[in-house]
Amino acid sequence: MPPPENRIVTHSLLPALLALGLAATAPLRLAAGVNEHGSSEAADAAISASMSAILQGDSTRALRALAAVPVDEYRGFDAQYRACMSARFERRSPPWLAGGIEDRFVQDVLHAYQDYWWRALAQPPQREALTGQLLQRLRALLGDAAAGADDFATVEPLLIAELERRGYHALMGRTPPLRELMLWRNQESREFDVTLPDGPQRVHVELLDDFLSLGWSAYGRCERGSNGGWATGESLYAVMPAYRTRGGLEGERFKVVFLGHEAQHLADKDRFTGLADWELEYRAKLVELAQAGEGDVGQARLRGFISSQGNDMDAPHPYANTRVIADLRERLGAEPDAVPRAQLHAAALELLARDTRRLEARGAARPAAD
Repeated sequence: MPPPENRIVTHSLLPALLALGLAATAPLRLAAGVNEHGSSEAADAAISASMSAILQGDSTRALRALAAVPVDEYRGFDAQYRACMSARFERRSPPWLAGGIEDRFVQDVLHAYQDYWWRALAQPPQREALTGQLLQRLRALLGDAAAGADDFATVEPLLIAELERRGYHALMGRTPPLRELMLWRNQESREFDVTLPDGPQRVHVELLDDFLSLGWSAYGRCERGSNGGWATGESLYAVMPAYRTRGGLEGERFKVVFLGHEAQHLADKDRFTGLADWELEYRAKLVELAQAGEGDVGQARLRGFISSQGNDMDAPHPYANTRVIADLRERLGAEPDAVPRAQLHAAALELLARDTRRLEARGAARPAAD
């Protein structure tokens, strides 16, 4: 999922450039011709293409990728995903998915965002106009409290405060290319020590749980993948549903995909200025590849980077994937998924060090503290 811009975290009304850790459930190919769910290689590739299209804000292209493969080539979990995508997006109007919430105001806020996501994903050229309509809808929900609030920067703090009053935590802002809403009930604070390529980093982490909304990237992929977390200037925020069935706090997905990735964002923001969103993601993805072990997590992440590439800088995750894979291919002289894990680790560390030298030469390094 692309990194958020000007996001607001509950308990802190300061806008911050956040960087998003992406937890995606990509198909895993086990044997020639089939993946772990028994789907064909073509169906496996179509699912990856559909998720990549969603992350770039285009549900029509996602549906086209899935429809290109006969329905009987999708099995099990993959068949459920294809059916859900068809039911959610092959229709004339957005489905009602905001039920089960007793508070009518909270229900209306969630429905407003889901309606916006559905339409914006289906009509990328109308994205700006639809975003304006969302703003007006949120102002109407706030009523007199939104008097004089004429942009997201003023409306979102009011909205978050009202949700907080009703017992809900929220994250808003823009996760390129769409406006975001993550909504949860429970939150716990913890401290973790993370070993990064350039040294140790102690991080404060908020563990978030009991979600009503996992954001637009999850909505667009029928919850097959979701935001794994994000970083502000002071803290990391972990979306615990993304890790609970994958080893929890002791699992490699949490330690590498979340802690390693997001701690690198904190370190880079502390060390450099003026980094583009894709540059932050490029460096954090290299850290993931350098830290992942021999198990499925590293394999799945590399495969996810390969299958979800893009050339639009406004979709920083796919764009960073393109740069990571191209640079690895050049460094290795081979496809990244065709070399031993140790060789891939070494190449990722070399590319990270090279990028650090590039940023220093550009003058991006912050002056040393007195």
